[in-house]
Amino acid sequence: MRQNTISTRDLSREQWLELRRRGIGGSDASVVMRQNPYRSVIQLWEEKTGRLLVEDTGNEYTYWGNVMEPIIRREFTKRTGLKVRQKHAMILHPKHPFLFADLDGIVTDGDGRKCIFEAKTVSQYREEQWKDGIPEEYMLQVQHYMEVCGMDKTYIAGLIGGNRFVFHKVYRDEQIIRELLEAEVSFWNENVIADRRPAVDGTDATTDYLNGKYKRAVPDCIALPQPMKAVLERYDEVNASLNELETQKKELANQLKEALQEHEAGEIDGRLVSWKKVQKMTFDSGRFRKEEPELFRQYQKDSSYRRLSVALPAA
Repeated sequence: MRQNTISTRDLSREQWLELRRRGIGGSDASVVMRQNPYRSVIQLWEEKTGRLLVEDTGNEYTYWGNVMEPIIRREFTKRTGLKVRQKHAMILHPKHPFLFADLDGIVTDGDGRKCIFEAKTVSQYREEQWKDGIPEEYMLQVQHYMEVCGMDKTYIAGLIGGNRFVFHKVYRDEQIIRELLEAEVSFWNENVIADRRPAVDGTDATTDYLNGKYKRAVPDCIALPQPMKAVLERYDEVNASLNELETQKKELANQLKEALQEHEAGEIDGRLVSWKKVQKMTFDSGRFRKEEPELFRQYQKDSSYRRLSVALPAA
């Protein structure tokens, strides 16, 4: 089947970003599925509907990712003998053209089949996630690519911490693709096209995004919309359950402490329980401030954040 493509060879960075805004790409897949640790689905919706200006949000991490991509590509070819061909085009899904793939490259496998190539520059602290596979957001990204391009395999290579090269083969997973396709089509039609804000979720990415977006506090009091009454009632229910569970947890922990007494560890059916003494050194900032006020002020750093507080319901 002939693929519909849009050439990106002569596009400026701004034009490329604007083109990406008009559809769902591989890096958006994990956001739609609420599996991206850094980007919220609320932010994605605001970008796709034009509420957030299309900007080049590149940072040091993305900059070095772009710099290292050809190096990773060459190293992959050196280690595998498989040549990576760059596409310089956005490939569109044959049935859902708002789904696109902007690939790092395409590999012709030993049996003549075309496969996807993806290069990643990986932080050292994420090394553990690459031991037996790849992080979830990358899995969703390459499954998105394979669905858009009609391919069955991806080679994904990563340079970890600047000095360790790894690569994995990822095969097409029809169950993941089915769930991903359903979520992406729903998000595009029911949220982007219909201009309906997605439901706020409890992911860390959404928490971080809302904290950043609304970091400025206006000292006033507004009337909350009526649907927030049900939200508050549910909040109270969940909070009461958490408090009850925390009390139960402490009770169970105390039973274990009583069983251990002065012993550091205990074992039952292969499970180890330890209650060890931990010593740590702390800085007495109060005393330092009192005895060295001028030096304290030199090293003092102001920071602020907004703390959500929910009053107990009226009796």
